[in-house]
Amino acid sequence: MSHRRALPAVLVVAVVALAAGCSDVEDAVKGKANEAACSVAQKTVDGVSGQVDDAIDEIGADPEAARRKLAGLRDVLDAAQSGISGEAKQKLREAAAAVGNLADEAGDAARGADIDTSAIDRAQDSFGDAVDGVRDFC
Repeated sequence: MSHRRALPAVLVVAVVALAAGCSDVEDAVKGKANEAACSVAQKTVDGVSGQVDDAIDEIGADPEAARRKLAGLRDVLDAAQSGISGEAKQKLREAAAAVGNLADEAGDAARGADIDTSAIDRAQDSFGDAVDGVRDFC
C-alpha cells in the first residue's frame, strides 16, 4: 500500500520538475529569439541611418531623388520586421513610419510644395528616437 501512495508523489515531483525544465527551455528560446531580433534590428538601423541623413540633406537640391531613396529605405525597414516580434519589431515599425513621413515630405517638395522643415525635423527626431530605442533595447 505504501508503494501506491509513493507513486503519485513521485509523479507530482516529476511533473513539477518537468514543468520547471520546460520554463527554463522556453526562457532560453525566448532569449535566443530576442537576440536574433535585436541582431536584425541593430544591423538594419545601422545600415540605413547614414543613408536617411544623406537623403534628408538632398531634399532641398533634388527632392524626387530624396523621395525615392527614402521610400527604398522605408521598404528595407519594413522588410526587416518580417519574422521578428516584440520591442525590436516595434522600434523598426516606428523607424519605418518616420522614414515614410520623410519620403512623403520629399514627395510634396518634388511636386512643388514648400519644404516643411518642421515636419522634416519631427520625422527626423522620430527616426532618431526609434534608432535609439533599438540600440537601448538591444
